[in-house]
Amino acid sequence: MLRIVFLILLLFGQPVLAQDPITVVQQQLDTYNAQDVDGFAAVFAEDAQIFRNVGDAEPAMQGRAAIRASYDKLFRENPQNKSTLIGRMVQGDYVLDHELITGRDTELRIIAIYEVKRGLIQRAWFVR
Repeated sequence: MLRIVFLILLLFGQPVLAQDPITVVQQQLDTYNAQDVDGFAAVFAEDAQIFRNVGDAEPAMQGRAAIRASYDKLFRENPQNKSTLIGRMVQGDYVLDHELITGRDTELRIIAIYEVKRGLIQRAWFVR
């Protein structure tokens, strides 16, 4: 069995077993707070969507490249930007984080909802 897993890893170059949603979202939060834009973007699927608000019909960002570009600008303009996790809930593939965002002109509290599939964030919504 181990040989089969190793062979698959060699052929496809990535882990067969996806990370659980909590691990993925925590990695997203850690790289966000480190302002590591490449690490941050890497936890999103290539075709990921970010919606600024729950209920938006169209995503504000579509695709990993757009997400990276938007957050690169955010990090450059707000070098003290941080998110403090207030609470977290998990339901299947969904992780809901209650966060306090500081280091910008004004502090804000948000609820972020992340959908994680195959070890990457597919979609995210925010409640402000």
